[in-house]
This record gives sequence, structure tokens and C-alpha cells, in this order.
Amino acid sequence: MKLGFFGGSFNPPTIAHYNLIKQALAEYDFDKVYFVPMNDYYKKSGLIDMEKRIDMLELLCKNDSKIEVSDIEREMNYQSTAIDAFRLILDKFSGNEIVFFMGEDNFSRMSTWKDYEELMKFNYIVFQRNENKILDINFKNVIYMKNKENLNISSTVIRNKLQKNECIDDLVARDVKDYILRNKLYF
Repeated sequence: MKLGFFGGSFNPPTIAHYNLIKQALAEYDFDKVYFVPMNDYYKKSGLIDMEKRIDMLELLCKNDSKIEVSDIEREMNYQSTAIDAFRLILDKFSGNEIVFFMGEDNFSRMSTWKDYEELMKFNYIVFQRNENKILDINFKNVIYMKNKENLNISSTVIRNKLQKNECIDDLVARDVKDYILRNKLYF
């Protein structure tokens, strides 16, 4: 099977996250794509607990059998790095074709990450983050996917809007918005 893995904080998950996955499914014939939220040990300001982020991701993809949420990082009870998560995924899903998804902002910084040389051996789809392509990607194992809908929505913008009591209707799925409000997240 051809499987995609999209890791991140998803704090909260946006409609851009979902739409990019849908675009990748349509263009590259994946059997399944998994959202992989980082665990609670990751040091990131304002990161809510993994359970709530998993709940929101499950709401986001509940109507699509080709998109699921993986809680694989729950197995790591430490602040993991990309290589830790990738190795665990490769082990758990061995025998499948694995492709990792990443935004161009993260991909452009990957040369500073732990075990960069090993990371560059994997297959990637790198998502465009804004209208202006900032990367010249020349790797045979990397596909640069243009963002057809030009949605440059960040979770930070959503959290900031919530703190200012501003509308987020066009930034998150309705079920995700309802979950955020019901649980009083990011206020």
C-alpha cells in the first residue's frame, strides 16, 4: 500500500491541512494518509494536550475513509525528533510505500535537524505554504506540491483570532470550531 504521513502539532488543525491532504490523495494515488500529531513532550508554546488535538483531527477527517489519525507518537514518552517518529512509522508500517508530508517552511529548515542525512533518504511531498515558491527542490525523492487553493492558513493565526474573539469560520472545519468553543480552547 502507498501510505502518507503528515506530522505536526495541528494546534488546531486547519482546513488548509485537510485540503492539502485531499489534494495529495487526488494527485498521487495514496491508499491512506495519516495525520500524526506530535506528542505532549514537544516544547512548543501554547500546545494543548495531544488528546484534544487528536479529537479535533478525528472530527476533521471523520467522513473520509482514506484519511486517519495516528497516535503513534504517544508511544514516545520523551520529546521526539522527526527521525524518531519516522523510524517508528517505518517500523510499524514496514512493507508499505511510505511518503512523509511536510510544509516548505519545515523542509527548508530540515538541514539543521538531527540525522539530516538519514532524513533526506526518505520520500516526501513538500506542500507550498504561500503563493511564492521559496524552495528550489531538486531531489529525486521529493515532490513539490503547489497549493491549488492558495490557502495559507496557520494554526497561530487561528489561536490569535480566538484570543481576540474574532471569527474563525473560514479557517477550520465547523466540527473543529464547535469542539474548540465547547472545550474553551485557546482563550
